[in-house]
Amino acid sequence: MELAGLCSGDLHFNTTFSPRSSWALGRWISMKYVKGIISFVTLVFRGFERKHLSLVAAGLAYYFVMSLVPALVLLTAVMAYLPLHNATEGANSFMAHVVPRQGLSLIEPLLATISPHRTGLLSFGIIATLWLTSKAVKGIIAGLDIVYEVSAPRALWINRILAFGLTFAVGVLLLLAVALTLLGPALEALFSAATPVQSLWVRVWPYVQWLLAAFFTFAAIELFYLLAPNVPLAHRLTIPGAVIAASAWLALSAGLGFYFHHFGESKLDAVYGILAAPVALVIWLYWGAAAILIGAEINVNLQYRKSLSMPESAKRSQIGREAA
Repeated sequence: MELAGLCSGDLHFNTTFSPRSSWALGRWISMKYVKGIISFVTLVFRGFERKHLSLVAAGLAYYFVMSLVPALVLLTAVMAYLPLHNATEGANSFMAHVVPRQGLSLIEPLLATISPHRTGLLSFGIIATLWLTSKAVKGIIAGLDIVYEVSAPRALWINRILAFGLTFAVGVLLLLAVALTLLGPALEALFSAATPVQSLWVRVWPYVQWLLAAFFTFAAIELFYLLAPNVPLAHRLTIPGAVIAASAWLALSAGLGFYFHHFGESKLDAVYGILAAPVALVIWLYWGAAAILIGAEINVNLQYRKSLSMPESAKRSQIGREAA
């Protein structure tokens, strides 16, 4: 009889939730995610401190400064042989989205000084210029090896060839970004001839330029994450850290430019005098290098968490593939 009563539906389960219980469940889930995010961020910054990546970022900033003038020489020299009108203005327009205005105040005069002599520079000094520019990329390779705790770095000559290749690839990305930036006036003329959208294009084009800068910054950082560290590429996460690093780089460019212009410029002038603009540039390069290293550290910790959730058989097969 009891079994019949159960089968006939005498026993009912209350599957409805009151608004109060639903709110409590949602609050519990949100708190769980918040705690997970805080725990992950804490883990990332503990790794940053444990590996002394702040010192690595300072070293990268030094390499960036030493490579800045050779990179500008190489950029302007190559643009002299490309069918691009107002290429220097296009380069300045593109870099305005990825470099603070205090840094541009140093870069623009350098470009103006280099441009009249760019053909001779390309003819006689391209190898030396490319070698000096690749020093920064070689520093990035060493820094990412530290992030991934690589026990056996590549041979010196392999790292040198890789640094040359990555320098060339990033240079091609930069030239492509400048070329697309210079397409703005041509596209404006084309669209205005077809339809009266000139005013709309003038409003939209700055956002398109910003998207181009964001995409090419992400592409350059992703290229470093894929090829620079001496670790197997299989099952290695790179995109999340590249997105965060590129976003941080652009945010730093805008944020530090705003801060120095409205709050910090007078303090820097008072303390450093004529060195205020170079100091501002070095600060930005340091934080930009730190953003690249933090993005890589995020990838390392995401990969570690992913490996913890993998079944044991998948872990063994992955270890076997990496060993092979």
